[in-house]
Amino acid sequence: MNNLKKNYLKKQIKFVCDIEMKSLKPGNVHKYSNSFDMDTRDFFKSSLIISRTLTEKKFNLGEKIFFSAEKIKNKIKKNTNLGIILMLAPIIKIVENEGIINKKKLVAKIKYLIKKQDINNSINIYKAISLTSPGGLGCSKKYDVNELPKTKLYKVMRFAKNKDLISKQYYNGYKEITNIGLPTYKKFYKKWGKIEWAFTGVYLNFLRKFNDSHIVRRNGLKIAKKVRNDANKYYNILENDNKLIKIKEKLLIFDKELKSKHINPGTMADLSVATVFFELVTKKQ
Repeated sequence: MNNLKKNYLKKQIKFVCDIEMKSLKPGNVHKYSNSFDMDTRDFFKSSLIISRTLTEKKFNLGEKIFFSAEKIKNKIKKNTNLGIILMLAPIIKIVENEGIINKKKLVAKIKYLIKKQDINNSINIYKAISLTSPGGLGCSKKYDVNELPKTKLYKVMRFAKNKDLISKQYYNGYKEITNIGLPTYKKFYKKWGKIEWAFTGVYLNFLRKFNDSHIVRRNGLKIAKKVRNDANKYYNILENDNKLIKIKEKLLIFDKELKSKHINPGTMADLSVATVFFELVTKKQ
């Protein structure tokens, strides 16, 4: 990978990760409000770290993911962005090899990349997940990543797809990103002309359509469903109201409510970052 392409990818990785911190995402860390155990500084430092490790051409997919997670563990000492690492790494690997291509071609390449990962390449990805202990694919009688299963990546992701949205993206070729995330991003960017508020729109749309994997694992399915119902109300406010000051006030009420109960829709933030990144590094169609 020439330096021009590498620098471009580094810039876009840092940009989308930093945009996440500038976007109001109820229940997550953002510039308007920290969480109980992390703040924006942790994430700004993390974005700089992963922009470097994810763009190391010498790393295969598994190495990109593992060394990024390891670096975060050592430097930040918190699980700031494993989900983002997992979501961005396949996109980055394809762009390194193919350059800027259209969305349809990128999806096809991602599907092929995931399916061709052999057991040796997959182990680094399981190690990254185990290292950060996100309560993720983790503990299962079958394909427990904490025990480094000797199974191909695609098979593990197929098994986990119904309980983890990131696994589902690996299994189905980023279907939720392309079918839901991207149209939502374009819709709200057209309305507001601001990436941060387009990001918020994507986040709320994901949050109202799916049970957040992180919430289900930490707080249970009942709470996840309630958050979905609440998110639908706030999505409609963002969609129909035209005054950002009022929208911000209402979303911060939702944010405070979630954080007071230690409810963190982390998976939806990861999918939203991947959506914006997907848009930025592809040719327009």
